[in-house]
Amino acid sequence: MKITSRLALNQLIRNRRRTAGTVIAIALSTALITAVMCFAASGIDMLKNALGEDFNEYGGVYKAMVFVPAFILTILIGSMSVSVISNIFQASAADRIKELGILKCVGGTSRQIKKTVISEGLWLSLAGIPTGLIIGAALGYAGVKIAGGYIDDIVEITRSIVMRRFDLDLVFSVKIYSFVLASAFSLMTVLLSALRPAKQMSRITAVECVSFGNTQKEKAGKISGNKFRKKLWGIEGELGARNISRNKKAFKPAIRALSMGICLLLSTFGLASQLRDIEKYMRSDKDLLMVDYTSLRNEGYNKETGRREDIILHPIDAERYNAINDKLNEFGDFKVYGIGGNKDSYFVKADSASFTPGAKDAPGMLNEMGEMEFDMVSLTDELYRSICKAAGVREGGNILINTYTFNENGEKKEITPFSGTTGELTLVTPDGKESSLEINGFLDREDIDEWYFDYLNRAAVMVIVPGAEARSFQWLCEPGEKENEFTEYARSVMDEYYPILSDDSYADQGFSVRISRENTMVKAVNVMLVLCEVLLYGFVIMLSLIGFAGFISTITANIRARSKEFAVLKSVGMTGRSLRKMLYSESMYCTLEAALKGTVIGTLIPWLINLSIRNAFPVKFHMPLYMAILSIGIVFAVVLMITFIEVRKMKGQSLIETIRMDAVR
Repeated sequence: MKITSRLALNQLIRNRRRTAGTVIAIALSTALITAVMCFAASGIDMLKNALGEDFNEYGGVYKAMVFVPAFILTILIGSMSVSVISNIFQASAADRIKELGILKCVGGTSRQIKKTVISEGLWLSLAGIPTGLIIGAALGYAGVKIAGGYIDDIVEITRSIVMRRFDLDLVFSVKIYSFVLASAFSLMTVLLSALRPAKQMSRITAVECVSFGNTQKEKAGKISGNKFRKKLWGIEGELGARNISRNKKAFKPAIRALSMGICLLLSTFGLASQLRDIEKYMRSDKDLLMVDYTSLRNEGYNKETGRREDIILHPIDAERYNAINDKLNEFGDFKVYGIGGNKDSYFVKADSASFTPGAKDAPGMLNEMGEMEFDMVSLTDELYRSICKAAGVREGGNILINTYTFNENGEKKEITPFSGTTGELTLVTPDGKESSLEINGFLDREDIDEWYFDYLNRAAVMVIVPGAEARSFQWLCEPGEKENEFTEYARSVMDEYYPILSDDSYADQGFSVRISRENTMVKAVNVMLVLCEVLLYGFVIMLSLIGFAGFISTITANIRARSKEFAVLKSVGMTGRSLRKMLYSESMYCTLEAALKGTVIGTLIPWLINLSIRNAFPVKFHMPLYMAILSIGIVFAVVLMITFIEVRKMKGQSLIETIRMDAVR
């Protein structure tokens, strides 16, 4: 074994606590990377099994969907690991600078000094990486099991509403390349972490090392006091603040580790809060049973006009959806009513409508061709008559739903787009043919139940047209305790009109028939959001543990390196209680500085993410105060506990022995 490797191994054995902290940090970093790799491998296998031969055709796209997020997570883990582990090596090198200086005095070269520090990294990797691989495989297995349970729930919920066969099974998959890549990346992380302190130590002269015992270039200067600080902590707090100002490089790694912890916690709480807001927005107040018919459509664009053109293969006419509604109502005990729509078959020319002030400029009101999206709403006869009565419109008339709901920069807004003078709209087909649609009345929110109004209000322009054909139609009811019986009855009714002859009727027959809860898709999305939240918390907790491991190692090395300073303070009359108070004040000052930096960055990250979220959902950014207090409180508690443990170790140390050991160290 080379002398540099022996010196490195001897140093690790002598400083077991710091060695343990470094090994833990390396193991956690490796474990996270391994877990991410296992997730990616399991996800690819799930897609292969679900897609079959289609995976070969689009395999590159699906792999990118899985491996790109995995790569981003790996880079994030590596970046934090390099910062934390580099801090540990920096503290270790500063702690043993006299030893390295003596090595130079007896003929050691700068290259050997550099190799000694790097050899420490290799020895630590030998212990940390295999441990991390084992822990990572266990974490990956547990994570895949948890995620698999959620995916099973999603599949179970979604089977009743998808238009094709839907089957996903996430099973833990171990690939050799997962361990090879995780090991290689972790080793590279450790070597990069050790490289900077190794270069710094190799450049210091022997005289500097032996004479001063540190790498700090002290500058004489007056450090101003602070009356509030002195009143809060006393002279001990003032000394602690001056120590931090004097030894900024020594405290910088600890502050950085704490800032990362606070930043991660705040970012996680902020993102989780936005996920819950999305879930709340999508949640339905009612839980109706829905019998749904949807025709396949061929989507495309008209070559001459450039308008979107959808060809509906099997539209449902008024005679049929009313007949089905009558059949379903024969079950008795509760009312069944139907609502359908025919979207994108027509567009509305903007100049044919009388807008209220500002309505024409509302987001999404006009498409790229200056026209409005149009949905021709169809209702079952009984429901249509009740809405005519509520809106005060004669039967047989067309009713304009005079409300437009849109999302403006994360805020849900609702306007009345058309004036009461609008009596006619000009419809235009994708090929450019125009026709007129008479408007006989208006339906406002206050006219009917709010939930039903929101269910109808789905496009820029919506007109209830009696007897209109529909691409999709839903029959809704509240069967209560008779849900199972009614479901079987509804299946038999739909089989009379639209028999399902294959497992993929939507593709094979051109239509689908589904019987499910109206909010089933919302439930599936909510399960996905909960899954994302669980994985996010688990990931951040592991990253925070890496940061705290680095903080523990840095503080331990810092206190050990200052043993002579503490002994001198005791020799001039400072009591043990005052010394402990000074150290606690230092920890508090470090945490306060870290809290300031971490809070700013931890708030900025979810705010930036919200900029994209608010484009899709009316969810504005907000950081609940209790979350910020909880995040900072957790870090303060951990810091106080670590400081308490380290201070407790100082009790009973001999003053003379401490000075003597520092002289020979």
